[in-house]
Amino acid sequence: MPVMRRGEVVTVHNPNRDDFGSASKHVELLKVDEHYSYQHRNIFWQLASFLFYYIIIPIPALFVAAWCGMRLVDRRTVRRLGGCFMYANHTNWADIWIPYLLSFPKRAYIVTGPTAVSVPIAKHVVPMVGGIPLNTTPAGKEAFRSRLADLVRRGHPVAIFPEAHIWPFYNGIRDFSPYSFTYPVHDASPVVPYVITYRPRRWLKWRRPCLTVTVGDPIHPETWAGSANPKQVVRDKVHDFMCETVRARHSLAWVTYQIGDGAEPS
Repeated sequence: MPVMRRGEVVTVHNPNRDDFGSASKHVELLKVDEHYSYQHRNIFWQLASFLFYYIIIPIPALFVAAWCGMRLVDRRTVRRLGGCFMYANHTNWADIWIPYLLSFPKRAYIVTGPTAVSVPIAKHVVPMVGGIPLNTTPAGKEAFRSRLADLVRRGHPVAIFPEAHIWPFYNGIRDFSPYSFTYPVHDASPVVPYVITYRPRRWLKWRRPCLTVTVGDPIHPETWAGSANPKQVVRDKVHDFMCETVRARHSLAWVTYQIGDGAEPS
């Protein structure tokens, strides 16, 4: 993620496509189609995955939490619920660690872009630590959806960033499509929203702000049952929770984002 200094103004040209955190824009993307293997039954792969997730990853995960001054509010919600889809805003390089911290010792999974599995070495490690790449072809959609449904059925939380693109330190909530909520609606699975907000440091105020991760109440399938547009119902509940939390916690504006004509994005 690029270095952003306090007070910096970032110009947004396309609110739906601009990504200010990608370091691998020129990577040749792997084709994630019907031949991509979402499940690995090889005993050596599973052993390596266990070692990465439970022996190696805890150290950097705890370091990141301490370095970012991270507070986890209502973390037990995810641990108690088990299998669910988690939805969060996408504003920090530490985003990838949060599902891990919220659900440990239960394994958490994250829906990633194909870039995450298109880089040498990372393409092996990312799936081992819970990365589930989004399909890049229509033929791969069924395998992708089947994998998500299977994980939630087995009691694992799956994290999705509906904003898709990262805007570092953005202290608002962007618009996002109801399409991202296809998976819980189709499988009648609970949804748990959480949101990252920023707070100033008590000391060393020149350093980047601290993170607060606030977990919302579960949204159960009964909430959208019988609705003419259930995906829109869930989307609105998640978006409303995120917006209300940002306002209630007075999320710090470390940097300012503005549309090309000078207006701030909604």
